[in-house]
Formats: sequence, structure tokens, C-alpha cells
Amino acid sequence: MRHFISISIPAGRPSGSTLQLLLGSTCAILLTLASCTTAEPPADAAAPAPSETTVTLSAEQLKNAGIVIGKAERRSLGLLMPVQGVVEVPPQNLVSISAPLGGYLRSTDLLPGMEVQKGQTLAIMEDPRFIQLQQDYLIAQGKVAMLTQDFERQKALNASKTTSDKVFQEATAELNTQKVTVRSLGEQLRLIGVDPASLTAESISRSVALRSPIHGWVSKVNVNIGRYVQPTDVLFELVDPKDIHLALTVFEKDLPSVRIGQEVHARPTAHPNDEYEAEVILVGRSLDADRSAIVHCHFTKAHKDLVPGMAMSATLESHTDTVWCVPEEAVVRSGAGQAVFTANADGSYTMLSVTTGANEYGFFEVMEPSAELRERPVVVKGAYSLLSTLKNSGEE
Repeated sequence: MRHFISISIPAGRPSGSTLQLLLGSTCAILLTLASCTTAEPPADAAAPAPSETTVTLSAEQLKNAGIVIGKAERRSLGLLMPVQGVVEVPPQNLVSISAPLGGYLRSTDLLPGMEVQKGQTLAIMEDPRFIQLQQDYLIAQGKVAMLTQDFERQKALNASKTTSDKVFQEATAELNTQKVTVRSLGEQLRLIGVDPASLTAESISRSVALRSPIHGWVSKVNVNIGRYVQPTDVLFELVDPKDIHLALTVFEKDLPSVRIGQEVHARPTAHPNDEYEAEVILVGRSLDADRSAIVHCHFTKAHKDLVPGMAMSATLESHTDTVWCVPEEAVVRSGAGQAVFTANADGSYTMLSVTTGANEYGFFEVMEPSAELRERPVVVKGAYSLLSTLKNSGEE
């Protein structure tokens, strides 16, 4: 609004006092008008400033973000001790297969890594001695039958004093000696896998089968077809996977924190994404030259892909404590710190700064969580989508 002021000056040359009076009146009028004028507010003064920690998504953004809501919870997390180790097999679960009497390897289809069942044929061996052994057993068995008849005859004659005691005693000794021979030859036959009870003159064979004493898998094949092997040669090595274990190297300073029954999480060095659970079953009581001891652990499940000698990286839980935790995906990195998003009743999401501690089993420990974080729903998936939207809105 514009105001016009009209000032009348008397005719003639006004005096100084008159001019001073006129100017003073004019200034007073101008000040009065200025005080009556209402200032118009800026056009954007009523618009609220965008929040730096709260974000609201449109329906399309919410659909693409894949938001999943959860809650902070109390879980038992342990202090993890990183160690190195190797997969081993105890002596009682590592089986070396040899030919007890030697011979020629006629056939085998074993390859390292193959699974074998208990009683399965591993190889076929041939040797002339097998034939001779079966022949000797059958001949000795026939002699026992003949000497048994002679013994019964001498026993009857001795009872009637037709023969002397010496003749009867000789018959008895000869029968017992032949029985020992039959028993010895029978055990030799069992050693090469031949059942003496089923052996007849028609079933004599030049070959015998080597059979697996366990259910497991083949770790080594040390022979080829046609080779002559000695009884001391190891043809195959079998592993029983039921008791395969993990040997960890733990240094002296960490040994007091290791105890039987402790949980172990192991990952193959070559395949760090694969994880296996184990349990401490034995803690070594002697230190090596590098001031370390061996801790033996048993895998909770049998795994065919674990082989002796495989290098493993493992973590031991020294102790556990119940703490407030959120899933790993709920924690985002904001600037130099970390944060999580909580869900509000009006559909918006608020970012809260947090300090994390231990990280285990896909969860982060939250140090001294606020009441808001403990009580309100937490975004457990899609947190980085919210963070990106919040940054973009801040830039605008």
C-alpha cells in the first residue's frame, strides 16, 4: 500500500525555525506509516525443513526396497578365538589294505574318493600258493577222518587189552597232531578270504578276493593290475568318515580359554563360504617347539567332502554372554559410524546411530541400545535402500 504526503510551505522565504519544524513533522508522519505497514512473509517460510533422520517411501519405492521388519533381540554371543587347523583321521579309522600272503593283483576298479561298503570286493589276487594251501587243507582234513576211525578202533582194542597202551597213545597223538594241522591251514584260508567250511575239491580256486573291512571311502590306491605284491605292501588306504576330526593348533596363551565341549566353527581355507560345526573332545597337554598344543575336535555331522590334510580356519567360542543383537543386514554404515532404521506408526522410518560389538552367526551385538531401539520395530532387510533414499532427499 502506498501513502502520499502533502506538505504546504508558506509563501515567501521561510525562516530556519519554520523549515526545521516542517521537517520534523514529516519524519514523524513517515515513522507512523511505517509502523502501520504489515510485512508479507516469504512464500516458503511455512514449509517445514526436511528431516535428516526420517524418511517416508512412496508405494513404488516401498515395493522395490523389499523392506522386512523385525525386532532387536537378546542372544548369546561368544568371544571368538581365531585358530588354524587341519582335517585328520584317528589311527583306528584309517585302514591299510594288504594281501596277507602276497600274490599278483589280477583286477580292481578302485579310484581315490570312491565309496566302499563293508564286505565289498576291493581286488582279486592270484597265486599258486592259494591252490597249494587249499589242497593241503583238504588232504589234512581227509587224514583227520582216517585217523579218527583208527583212533576209535585202537580205543576199542585197548579196552579189551588186545593192543597195548602204547599203540593207543600213538594213535591218539597222531590224531591230535593232524587236527592241529587242519586248524592251522583253516585259519590261513580265512586270512586270504576263503571259508574252510565251504571248501571242496571242486571249489579249489587260484584266485581270492580282498574285501573291505569297513564302510568308508578310498583315500589312496598304491598298486596297479598285474603287479606282484608282498604281504607288507599297502595296496589301498580306506577312511572311515564316522570319526574324522579336526586338529587345531592353539598357542600357549590361549589354552586356558579352551575346554572340552566348546563349540567350533570351521571353514576350509580353499572354500571359505562353507562352514562346518564341531566340538572340542580333547585338549593336548604338551607344547610343541612353537609353544602351541593340538586341540582335537569332532565334527557334529559326517561330511564326504572333508578329506585328511585339508587346511581349515576355525573360531573357538571362549565364553558366551546374552546381549542385545540385530541381524547383520539391519546395520548400515553412515558416514564414520553405523546406524539402523526403526519403523514408525505413520509409515515412516527413522535412522538411529548405534555402536556394534561382536559379530557372530549373522548377528551384530548392539552396545548400550536406546529404549527406542529395544522397543520399536527394526528394519532387518532393505536398510540400505532407506539410507539411499534419505541421502537423496537430503541433497534435494
